[in-house]
Amino acid sequence: MCGISGVATFRDEGIPKDAIRRLTDALRHRGPDDEGFFEERRGRAALGHRRLSIIDLASGHQPVYNEDRSVAIVFNGEIYNYLELRTGLEKKGHFFSTHSDTEAIVHLYEEFGPDCVHRLRGMFAFAIWDDRRSELFLARDRVGKKPTYYALVGGTLYFASEIQALYQVLEIPRQLDYEAIDLYLTYSCIPSPHSIYKSIRKLPPAHHLVFSAGGVALTRYWRPEYQPKTTLSYEDARSELNRILTDAVKLRIISDVPLGAFLSGGVDSSAIVAVMSRLSDRPVKTFSIGFPDQDYNELPYARQVARQYHTEHHEFVVEPDKLDILSDVVRHYGEPYGDSSAIPTWHLSRLTRQHVTVALNGDGGDELFGGYPWYRVIHDFHRAANPLVRRLARALGPVRGALPRRVRRAVELFGYDDARRFQSLRSYIEADDRARLFHDDFRRQLAVGAEAYLCSLYDKSLASDYDRSFRTDFLSYLPEDLLVKVDRASMAHGLECRSPFLDQELVEFSCRLPPDWKIDGARSKRILKETVADWFPKGFVDRRKMGFSVPIGNWFRGELKTFIRDKLMNGPLLRIPLVQAGGLENLLGEHFRGVRNHETQIWNLLMLSLWFEEFGAEP
Repeated sequence: MCGISGVATFRDEGIPKDAIRRLTDALRHRGPDDEGFFEERRGRAALGHRRLSIIDLASGHQPVYNEDRSVAIVFNGEIYNYLELRTGLEKKGHFFSTHSDTEAIVHLYEEFGPDCVHRLRGMFAFAIWDDRRSELFLARDRVGKKPTYYALVGGTLYFASEIQALYQVLEIPRQLDYEAIDLYLTYSCIPSPHSIYKSIRKLPPAHHLVFSAGGVALTRYWRPEYQPKTTLSYEDARSELNRILTDAVKLRIISDVPLGAFLSGGVDSSAIVAVMSRLSDRPVKTFSIGFPDQDYNELPYARQVARQYHTEHHEFVVEPDKLDILSDVVRHYGEPYGDSSAIPTWHLSRLTRQHVTVALNGDGGDELFGGYPWYRVIHDFHRAANPLVRRLARALGPVRGALPRRVRRAVELFGYDDARRFQSLRSYIEADDRARLFHDDFRRQLAVGAEAYLCSLYDKSLASDYDRSFRTDFLSYLPEDLLVKVDRASMAHGLECRSPFLDQELVEFSCRLPPDWKIDGARSKRILKETVADWFPKGFVDRRKMGFSVPIGNWFRGELKTFIRDKLMNGPLLRIPLVQAGGLENLLGEHFRGVRNHETQIWNLLMLSLWFEEFGAEP
């Protein structure tokens, strides 16, 4: 895993002096082992690379070039089918000077141009300067494992793996994107293509970008397809799932450095450890995080798996005093990020990096196989929202404010169409709370509300509302929240994370499975659980899902109460202003008294406030 950066221009004065060095130096933590640079001879382009050595330790230096050095690449990620690609390319006459996966991309690009991405199996973000075409080509993997930010300023394009690298470029304007802040407060993250600043954009997953004298061309090259459904029988599908999952793990344990696995104790990470143990001739190194609050602690289940598979097991317990790393988290994430599980992920990454350089995880299993409890909640609401119920809900609209809160919320949800109802149930702030909390000055900045984002991804053409939910989360929650969390936390410690469930073949296979093979009544992840059930003691896969969550709600009422009140009531959010003092006071009061649980809203506000303090970005 690495950090990449670059700049390209078609202005006569060429690229700004020292820009590439400043961009690349800011990514040192992503690649502590090596650095490399390319500068186009006429000053039109430069590429930078920071390397974390994983494969081909001796000759994996970047940038990498084709035979005549007319094509240069910097690459972040891993291509798991690169040996197969290399064999085919050598047969076509291409000469390889290294044993790295990076060089396979260079020659693949020579053969197929931008369509090379269709042949890559892995996680990637890369940039190619094509001297013959005078073009910069950027690409990001299908799921969004590896990030890319870019800014187009006055005919010059800058890009980097992390947004804080672009903060080193003084030419990039710093105008807040208020719609991005609205999205953040609604979903706990800023989804692509937005960033916290209007002038900086994210390259979305499954997209590539070409920058030439004609400007920027952005193209989507892949999307998950949920139709048609598989023709396999259920039993054959279970066998195929076993085969694909085993193959995905086998591809991801190829490494020239020490390797281990995150083990939460849930079904997904436990299944990965089980497969790794079968494939390895030595004990797997496993790493787990827990909490003193037993309602949030899965360590006993992680230990059970570790004992069964005789792993070399390591643990860390997170307590409120472990939040002393908040400033580090804010600095490394670079823009507001509100998923509180970033805290245990940070500690887990630090613990893991003390022992290995690569870790496999179970990310993606819930989105692919229907593991989240909200899927059934949303399904039940959709089923109940028949035309009569919808008409009744809309009729009650004028008097909704006089109803008890829970009844008011139900009337609101039943009055929506399916897409808007899904969005509302998947957001972290209700419409009434938004009205109380957001300052009028902030609301006036919003041309488009945050609800439009998820509604636009909700595909009403799919027959099953389960498939609609799976697809929407796969395109939003997974890449914009979960994968961002793991990438920033792991790369801050020089750790590479690999996700077998997000293998391209496994993703495409799971999308074609009938939804009732995933959620069957009250049972979630049916086909996955029945595939791996024999790998664990009876009942292990069917226990209640806990999730990777943090007891922040309790901490906010206890040890952190004074800290939270001081940070929010005396912080930048009231000065800008983004929130109303009365609305904020009411939000905190309800949570402190136990009237309502506002832990996610409070955490989002805290992390936004700390971001303003860290980066001094008040308007």
